[in-house]
Amino acid sequence: MKPAVQKIELVIFDLDGTLADTVPQIALSVKRALERNNLPFPGVDRIRGFVGNGADRLIQRSITNRFDATESDIDPELFQKVRRDYFEIYMDEISSNFSLFPGVRETLKDLKKHGIKLAIATNKPDIYIKPWLKAAELESIFDVTVGGGILATKKPDPEILFHICRKLAVDCSKALMVGDSSNDVLAARNAGMRSVGLTYGYNYSKPIASFNPSYVLDDFSKIIEIVLG
Repeated sequence: MKPAVQKIELVIFDLDGTLADTVPQIALSVKRALERNNLPFPGVDRIRGFVGNGADRLIQRSITNRFDATESDIDPELFQKVRRDYFEIYMDEISSNFSLFPGVRETLKDLKKHGIKLAIATNKPDIYIKPWLKAAELESIFDVTVGGGILATKKPDPEILFHICRKLAVDCSKALMVGDSSNDVLAARNAGMRSVGLTYGYNYSKPIASFNPSYVLDDFSKIIEIVLG
């Protein structure tokens, strides 16, 4: 006899590419930071493929226009200058040039109404999370939010998911990770947690289904059926 499937008590969401299309605001901030330093802008489509591993990797990739760029490929002073400029510009852009994906607001409210705990686990620097949630009018929805820089590691390392589960006193087997990239699916697997892979996000042009999440969805609102069904 198969073991009973644990009821889901907590849903953890990625942010960029999962809750909202934030590439327009990210790309604009990258463009302006590069222009300040007389560097060429790779273009919005390239930036879309560079998002997902945190701001430092985004900036390294944008300066070099290479996905596999590392810190050693860039002059340290130039990197720090572009990084500072990007952080400053992006904070100014945080309330504009983004849109929630269809069904996000309604689904989050419905989950909250049914007593499901909600959290955000993102590699996006933590300083941006609360201002972004305020701009999106979602600041009262989430019980816990954790962004890049709070912990020593980032997704796909599972520590961010363990950290959230400890804070909310929920066993990982009763939590669900929802994201658009391999980082989200692998982090959930490494944490012993079920996952939803959304097909519409920023997964480096690779189909999310190829990473074998527990569920594959192209409609955010279908999360309700998984959690409450």
